[in-house]
Amino acid sequence: MDTQEYISSGIIEAYVMGIATEEESRILECIQQHNPEVKQAILDAQIAMEGLVSSQAVAPPAPLKAAIWATIQQENTDEIEQPESSSQVQQNQSEESIPFVPQPTGTTEIHSRNRFKPYAIAASVLLVVSIGVGINAYRNQMQLENQVALLKDESRKDQVKYADLLNKWDMSSNPDMHTIILKGVEKHPDMKAMVYVDKATKQTYLSLENLPTAPEGHQYQLWAIVDGKPVDAGVYNNHPETSVQKMAVIENAQAFAITLEKEGGSVNPTLEQMYVMGAAV
Repeated sequence: MDTQEYISSGIIEAYVMGIATEEESRILECIQQHNPEVKQAILDAQIAMEGLVSSQAVAPPAPLKAAIWATIQQENTDEIEQPESSSQVQQNQSEESIPFVPQPTGTTEIHSRNRFKPYAIAASVLLVVSIGVGINAYRNQMQLENQVALLKDESRKDQVKYADLLNKWDMSSNPDMHTIILKGVEKHPDMKAMVYVDKATKQTYLSLENLPTAPEGHQYQLWAIVDGKPVDAGVYNNHPETSVQKMAVIENAQAFAITLEKEGGSVNPTLEQMYVMGAAV
């Protein structure tokens, strides 16, 4: 794998987000020490991630904050004591010798409630703002987690595809494997499939290449032509973990063909549903 393929594989994004495995992280850290392109790609990914996080930040509206503090300051201003008149001063002086025990009254209680009402309103507004900010932050966090999950899934799929390509490459370049190209028949001229046969064990493997996905209730079936007769070589799984699937062991096959059959396969090939065919010699 060259440098650009490695950079585009998704491993760098997984490393920056902290979801890469320890082995992947060790390999990447080793590579970036000796490869300026990979090192720069890591820096670019980190900058992009920081920009994404910053763009998701949510702050309380500035006008609302100013209005809350204006209400509190106004209440404090209203509570500043007014200058007492001379008669009030004399009355207060005459009452200094008389002990005064304050008694709670309904008026005092109402005044107390009114005094703290602006604070209660401010606290309520701040609570609503905090809840709103919390909800937005939660939504943004969920969106970011979904993006991370998608990137992780894409990275996993890329790794599976890469492993699959390596498997095909190993088979096609293995001198102990016989590679057979199956080309499209008249009805499907652009179709192509590959059959790999182990020369020693005669074990066959099949890759559908560009054949379309089999419709619901159907499967592709591989046939080997032995002494001029079709021999069942197995059906292809519609939901493969890898595109190269292990089929049957076939001795002395002169050719191979693929037909579309009902799910589970057929005893005899449906020639009208033949897609590709190729000689084994």
